[in-house]
Amino acid sequence: MRRRILSAALSCLLSGVTLLGQTAPAGVVLQSSGGHLNSIGATVGTTLYDGDRLETEDKGALSLRSGQVQLALAESSVLWMNHENSILTPTLQSGTVLFQAEAGARFEIRADDVRVRPHDSVITAGQVTLEKCDVVVTAHTQSLDVTAGKETKIIEEGKTYRVARLGACGAAQYHPPLMPAQSRFFLIPVAIGGGVLIWQLTKGPESPDHP
Repeated sequence: MRRRILSAALSCLLSGVTLLGQTAPAGVVLQSSGGHLNSIGATVGTTLYDGDRLETEDKGALSLRSGQVQLALAESSVLWMNHENSILTPTLQSGTVLFQAEAGARFEIRADDVRVRPHDSVITAGQVTLEKCDVVVTAHTQSLDVTAGKETKIIEEGKTYRVARLGACGAAQYHPPLMPAQSRFFLIPVAIGGGVLIWQLTKGPESPDHP
């Protein structure tokens, strides 16, 4: 009798471990040219998971869909997939990521200590570039909420801001050295990078049938 009870308990325990080890898909690759997933080439239709590393070669590009959000990496870019409390929170390690989100989508692009998310629950498109001294954020469609440290700014549609990276350069090329109470946001007069919107991002939101 004891053996049966022990066997049943062990079976339930192992079943629970298996379920805990299962990971929900974080997205799917839509297009890839010179794109890599972890240590191999990324192919169309490949399922993505949290913790995956996406990278593009020089002159390469890659696009993906995660729920209601489409992302596209420009050349020479690195992005880590992640979710936090069921919200898409990819981290840009280098280069440029472009995004387009359907109405109501919840996500946050992270680059250094900068956080970028939609301001309203409407179709939103934008771009984030991680540079040596700054994080450059452009609101292509609708406004964006951008947080740097404890400071949050609304970037209006069509505007581009440089957000100074703390401790990255000291005195950067495009702005003076920062004083302790000085804003890290610097407006760029003309929006940049609009022509980099590639592949699926130029075609509008797809069907939500994808992961």
